[in-house]
Amino acid sequence: MDLYAHLFSALPCTADTRYHPHQYTISFQNGENIWTPQEEFTNRDFLCLIPYSQDLSEALPHFVTPFRAQVFHIVSIPSSGPLPPIFLCAKVGHYTYSTPFPFGCLETSFIDSIKDKFLQVPTEWLTYFEGALVLLVSYDFLDGRTITLYGHLHFMDRGILIVSVWSNTVLVIISHSYLLLPRTRDNINSVHIQGNMCICLGSRAMFALLQPE
Repeated sequence: MDLYAHLFSALPCTADTRYHPHQYTISFQNGENIWTPQEEFTNRDFLCLIPYSQDLSEALPHFVTPFRAQVFHIVSIPSSGPLPPIFLCAKVGHYTYSTPFPFGCLETSFIDSIKDKFLQVPTEWLTYFEGALVLLVSYDFLDGRTITLYGHLHFMDRGILIVSVWSNTVLVIISHSYLLLPRTRDNINSVHIQGNMCICLGSRAMFALLQPE
């Protein structure tokens, strides 16, 4: 157990409460999403420039102001046996603006953390996490809409399978009736996760395979 104590210990990044410590700018190059650490940019905390929905009354008086929901950082995955929970850490990326999403988009992803942690867990211990519910990725379109994808862990020899994937959509605008949504695409049929994985919203039968690296 001591050999794998790091898998179950609290993550050191939780000690930094100044801002979310894992921020990235996402660009699309050569057919794939490139996550560049925010430390390489002048502004290391882009989240501080995007007010929460409840703070819009005090935000700068732009004609249209993007706003966001809370951003995930740490979640714990409990075991079904004698093992302690495993802590997962999210990274958050900011997509620049586009025609369907004029404010850009925030993507908060636990996928790398899921692969990093569970590919280190001894095979005989994986049974204690079989079927565990995990948060995969969350999208905030900075206009009052968020989509969060969840799934259940399933382990195979060639990697980690996420089964029974489903989505939860939240419309912040409902609780803030004075806000007006910008003109964006109404029908979001799918969201892409790290290049080659695509999960269709509204379908609980789809799954995403996380290949070992």
